[in-house]
Amino acid sequence: MNILYFISSSGNASGGHYHSLNQISKEVGKGNNVRIITTGPETSPVLSENRFFLKHISIQNNFKSLFILNKELKQIIKNFNPDILHCFDTDSLNRLLILPAVFHYPIILNKCGGPNPRRSNYQHANEIIVFSAENYDWFKMNRHYNNGEIHLIANRVEELQFLPTNKRIEKKNNKIITFLRVTRIGGAYDKTLRDSFRMIEELMLHFPVQLIIVGRIQDQERYQWFYNEADNKKLPVQFITDKRASKGADFLYLADFVIGTGRSFMEALSLGIPTLTPAQNANWPIIVNERNFNDFFKTNFSERNKTDNKTIINNKDEIIRLIKSQSAYYEAQESARTLFKKYFGTEHILTKYNDVYRLVLSKPKLQK
Repeated sequence: MNILYFISSSGNASGGHYHSLNQISKEVGKGNNVRIITTGPETSPVLSENRFFLKHISIQNNFKSLFILNKELKQIIKNFNPDILHCFDTDSLNRLLILPAVFHYPIILNKCGGPNPRRSNYQHANEIIVFSAENYDWFKMNRHYNNGEIHLIANRVEELQFLPTNKRIEKKNNKIITFLRVTRIGGAYDKTLRDSFRMIEELMLHFPVQLIIVGRIQDQERYQWFYNEADNKKLPVQFITDKRASKGADFLYLADFVIGTGRSFMEALSLGIPTLTPAQNANWPIIVNERNFNDFFKTNFSERNKTDNKTIINNKDEIIRLIKSQSAYYEAQESARTLFKKYFGTEHILTKYNDVYRLVLSKPKLQK
């Protein structure tokens, strides 16, 4: 099958859904002929390195740009002859839906996480793929959508390898239990940092612990607040904010535990690192295991997470158990790897996406 992927670029064009398309296209490309087109002001540095990257079409949000895009796509479609057009964001979908060049091609949309839509009649495509159970349930219960056209496929993360020893600048201190958080600093995920500070403040009274925060500063004022909070309370907190922080996963070798959200949570699992995630109704990050996994999977390991009272009550004791017991820690490592392979690894991407592609192509075809 010939699959033509689309995604619009905005900001630095290197967020989670660009990485998701990057990995998914590589796996789908093992059994199909695929190409990637980016549209918008700038191309994505993540996707421009992908061997299936075909072209960036530079456009703005105006009618003239739609004519330019339609003209470009006419030629691309003539040369590539796609069977399916597959969008990884709603901006690219909205543009395609009104372009004559693509009227007669089936279109698939990936909703790459995030909260449920606010409007009951959200976006429509021939098939919709979602990453979270939260989004899946919303579409399945919505009378505006056909249940058979909604698919939950969470797999999208390549199994990582630790940064080679000869490239490591920071050295891991094996005498200290290290909790690591990879995040953009400022605005988003403030609660996760506040909860992490609260946890470290209590654990430091009983164990040699530290919190390392890796990320670029997006809001200097918010960063300064967290820096001062740690300094005033004499918390064992280290910030890594230089340009290396753009590749936060490079620092995971430092971690005994990771405090993760979204993709960073999944990447930590791939390395077998016991991982915590925030919950709305808790004031510490929650250690995730096979018993409570579905609570957090539902909301894509975000600050929208909620869990049951039993999990919250037992959370501190569970973290301490993993700190104290080497055998319990090893079991948690194996559980992390198992969860990753089942839900997020790339092993099943080709099969699952091909099933959706065959389904849409089996339906009555529009006349080209």
